[in-house]
Amino acid sequence: MARPKHRVNGDLCADCGAVEPGWASINRAILLCDDCCGIHRSLGRHISHIKSLHKSIWNIHLLNMVHTLNESGANSIWEHSLLDPNHSKISRRKPQAKDPIHPIKAEFIKAKHQHLAFILRPSKEECCSEEELSRQLHSSVRTSNLETSLRLLAQGANPNYFYKEKGTTPLHVAARAGQILQIELLIVNGGNPSILDSNGQTPTEIAKMAGHLDLSERIKECIYEVTDRLTYYVCSRKPDHRSDEHLIIPECGSMAESNDSIIEGHNRLQTLSNHLLEELAIDVYDEVDRREMERTPERCTVPFLPVNPQLSTTRNQGRQKLARFIPKEFARLIIDLLTEAGRRHMLSNNIQLQDPVVSMLRKEQFGKHGSQMSDDEPLYDSVASDDDYTLTSVDNTTTELSTQLKIANEDVFVPMAKGLPSVVEVLKKQLTLSESTVRDLQSQIHILQNTVEQLTQENVGLKQIIEHNKASTDGILNGHIGNEQEPELEPVLDIKTSISRSNQRPASMLVNYFYEKTLKYIICFIFISFLFIIQTNRDTEALSRTNTQSLWDYGIPTLPPSEEVTRRTEQVTRRIQELWMAMQDPHQREAFVPCAERIRVAVAELTAIFPQNPIEENIKSALRQLNGNTGRLQAECSGLQRCTGDVEHIGHCLQQVRSCAYDIAKATKLLVTQFQIS
Repeated sequence: MARPKHRVNGDLCADCGAVEPGWASINRAILLCDDCCGIHRSLGRHISHIKSLHKSIWNIHLLNMVHTLNESGANSIWEHSLLDPNHSKISRRKPQAKDPIHPIKAEFIKAKHQHLAFILRPSKEECCSEEELSRQLHSSVRTSNLETSLRLLAQGANPNYFYKEKGTTPLHVAARAGQILQIELLIVNGGNPSILDSNGQTPTEIAKMAGHLDLSERIKECIYEVTDRLTYYVCSRKPDHRSDEHLIIPECGSMAESNDSIIEGHNRLQTLSNHLLEELAIDVYDEVDRREMERTPERCTVPFLPVNPQLSTTRNQGRQKLARFIPKEFARLIIDLLTEAGRRHMLSNNIQLQDPVVSMLRKEQFGKHGSQMSDDEPLYDSVASDDDYTLTSVDNTTTELSTQLKIANEDVFVPMAKGLPSVVEVLKKQLTLSESTVRDLQSQIHILQNTVEQLTQENVGLKQIIEHNKASTDGILNGHIGNEQEPELEPVLDIKTSISRSNQRPASMLVNYFYEKTLKYIICFIFISFLFIIQTNRDTEALSRTNTQSLWDYGIPTLPPSEEVTRRTEQVTRRIQELWMAMQDPHQREAFVPCAERIRVAVAELTAIFPQNPIEENIKSALRQLNGNTGRLQAECSGLQRCTGDVEHIGHCLQQVRSCAYDIAKATKLLVTQFQIS
């Protein structure tokens, strides 16, 4: 690790041209001044990852990657259309150092880095798909040409692309070729350093087999970057991965006192699945990055983590609530996270669940190539189970593995039972109630079986009596007595008798009727009983999920206060009015995209205060319409800004933008109306 030297003469801010930039965006590979750095930080780390050139501690290879790309003109990748003479029709002016931050610099930076409005787009004739771009990246990383790799990543290439025919990813190719700067570029843009190739080998192993030992150690450090950063934040130490020391659990010190809230918070971490624990660790990692950047001037202050629209509303709320933790509480949370990570890592190594070199926690970048699991599910509400681990079956060690797994599971759930007595007691009561219900149903079934047996016996007796009476009656009616032979003629019945029998149901038919009804009743009763048992189990599972929530959200999600809803809907309305005023002059089409972006931010702030899945269907529908129409508005405004057709075509585009704005206003009104009604 090293601290960067002072700037080289000629360094300028990539966004406004200010001299002596003191910051760097490592995934954009550009240098920034204080003013532009504040705007980048407000966009979020998923857009631009900021580090100080003078205060942050850098890995020497990461610093070389940023300086190499910056000196090679990486900024021209993000400002291609502004520099290309063929795009002279674009009226966007790059801000100067003396320009105000808001709105001139802020709008330009958002268009440049958030919307990627100025990068080189493939022409219609080229029509490069994501797979074609990823294959070009797969070939580019074997060379030292960083500019080509950065351009492909900016256009949408996947740093984790798996080339099926070759069985490798770009990280494996760069590791085999010893291109350490390419490795740094891929990882800061979302590459997974622990990804496997077709032979089950990681980039670390590929680099070691190729003789690039320093590169192998660097990739191993990237695997543990999240836990290393959390450890350094608490105790200013980092593990020595060269000696296979991958985790350091800081001592609690003055925070060692035990109380119910600390025990409960620690045991809730144990109920999280591996994936949810990773997401929580990355959220805490982002909060650590935000807090360390707060040592900068006030104009760069970001009070809480920015909203990432690609994450669920619940998770965004949880990320922002991390800012409420006082330093002592935040350090306690980090220590609990590291303790739980170490426990799971040790458990996985003891029972041979995975290679000890591969960490349970890895660095993930949000965005297009981030987590493959859906964000629609609530954050931190699933319970860890044995299914989270995969055992390798070995015939001669099956018994031993089963014994070890049983002991490990008992060790895992003992503290959970101590820390969550209410959950366990409720589950026990539900189980007892279900067992009691099953016993009652079994007794009822036994009673019904006895009733059926009695009815069957009575039915048999009645059938015998009726057959006997029928035989004697038939003999008298046919005029035969005793053993006289019956003529082969149909029996002729008396008219009165015939009428009487036609109006009367035989006793045997009556018994059969009740018998069938009883069987149907039994079948229906058993079916309802099984439905009740299934529903009871579902209620138990739902209760279990409800009681395993995040560290800060414990309880049923409720609707936000009406004052907050009204304030944020008014903000959306004002943004729509700004767009409506801008549309009065069609020649100022460059203002449509910033207006649409402000509408998107206002809508995101409005929807962020609602639960992810509201109970009221009307509110859920209004939120869905808001999100859908906002995305459509941004697309229509971007298309209108690029529109160079005749007046009729421009008029059609303006009509589409008006329609989108009207739909957003209508959905906002519907949301407020339904919220007030509910």
